Amino acid sequence: METSNMEKTYQEIANVLVEIIPEDWSKIYLYAEYGEGYKKVFFYYYPTANEKPIYSLDIPHDFKVDVENHNIMRRKLYDLFEVLWMEFKEHDQEQWTLLTFILDNTGEMKIDYSYEDIADLSPTDKQDEWEAKYLTKGS
Repeated sequence: METSNMEKTYQEIANVLVEIIPEDWSKIYLYAEYGEGYKKVFFYYYPTANEKPIYSLDIPHDFKVDVENHNIMRRKLYDLFEVLWMEFKEHDQEQWTLLTFILDNTGEMKIDYSYEDIADLSPTDKQDEWEAKYLTKGS
């Protein structure tokens, strides 16, 4: 199920990511988790000049960017994923618990939805599993 509102939201997510990242990049891997009372969004990107991914929360420190602006942009990401999650609900679709958004520098997007119950996993375990699946393989 793709609605025009979903397509618009995906594009807005991509635009925010491009604005947050302070250097040229080749690929972005974003993790979004959403559930009643719990939300988490983070991403890694691969700079074009380096094969090692950069963690989104390291950007303000590593690049001396404005922390307040960075936090505003991160909140925008949270808001956009809430819009996306609500779009599923409004169209009576099963609501995802985890979403992986992959964007390359040509604009190609890939979205992987997961519907599994992850309530029993710690936040650290969830992040470790996701990183092992997406970052070590470079899918």
